[in-house]
Amino acid sequence: MTENSDFDEDAPSEGAAEDSALRMDEKDNLTNDDTKPRSVKSKKSKATLNYGIVAAILILSSLALGFVKDLNFAITPFAIGVTILGMTYYSWKRRRDCSGKGIIFYSHSQIMYLWPIWLGAFVISDFTSFFDNLHSKLEGEEFALPGVTLLHLVVMAVVIFFTSVNLRGVWAAVFAVSAVALGLAFSVWDVWEPILRRLGDLKLYVNSDFYRAMGVVIFIPWLFVVFIFDLRRYFHFRPSQVTMVHEIGEGEKTFDSFGVVMEKHRDNYVQHIALGFGSGDLSISTHGGDSDIITFRNVLRINRVLKDVSKIREKRGRSEV
Repeated sequence: MTENSDFDEDAPSEGAAEDSALRMDEKDNLTNDDTKPRSVKSKKSKATLNYGIVAAILILSSLALGFVKDLNFAITPFAIGVTILGMTYYSWKRRRDCSGKGIIFYSHSQIMYLWPIWLGAFVISDFTSFFDNLHSKLEGEEFALPGVTLLHLVVMAVVIFFTSVNLRGVWAAVFAVSAVALGLAFSVWDVWEPILRRLGDLKLYVNSDFYRAMGVVIFIPWLFVVFIFDLRRYFHFRPSQVTMVHEIGEGEKTFDSFGVVMEKHRDNYVQHIALGFGSGDLSISTHGGDSDIITFRNVLRINRVLKDVSKIREKRGRSEV
């Protein structure tokens, strides 16, 4: 008996073997759970660093051209670099303010969709300044080609129309393609000149400085609204509760996440897909004593937001089980 007891003390029992196996599995799960967030964070930090390097190269290259003799300051790469920096700050702030098990998404203003206007103005300004075959000289000054000016006016009209009028379904895409195609066809067939002549013999000669000034006037408010002011209106979805700041200056509102219903609205295809790169409107219905329907306009990457919300709800179900 003594030999058996000594042997039993040295050798692990069946229950101990099971406990050790379970502990090993728990350790493996813990290490996997620890390594996954670290790997994700390292990838995100590397991506942020890469975006910062690209933005710095664009900004410095545009500034360097201003010091070169007989060359003007290129504003297009400068504006794109600043926009990339704004997007990097947007992602960093979203990760910083978001909890470990939650997600934050923002409601943006309609000005977010005006980026083709300032980008087109900057591109025309730089092309007019740097390429001799893409501008016309009148009385010693350089002007953009009339066809380019008309194309920019058509693009501006389409953007303003679709950000002001909500055409639903296929009619939005059909109207946008028809408007752009008609404008290009009129430019190719030289139909604009007779039309303008009938309107009073208008001469659309716009120089590079005007395009640059117009782009700056639209770009600066766009930059501040999209990357600063719009970030004050957010929706923080967590497994147990939801925090909402619906308007700038309004206090936070917190309610239980159980029973919250979210519905995606993407009716205006031109605004949400072509101009917003996958944005959409999100309706959030709450239940209980303080039930309400909240509409968050112009949520970026709305499909990704809904997928993340569904994953968070799955975590809550697992924790309750």
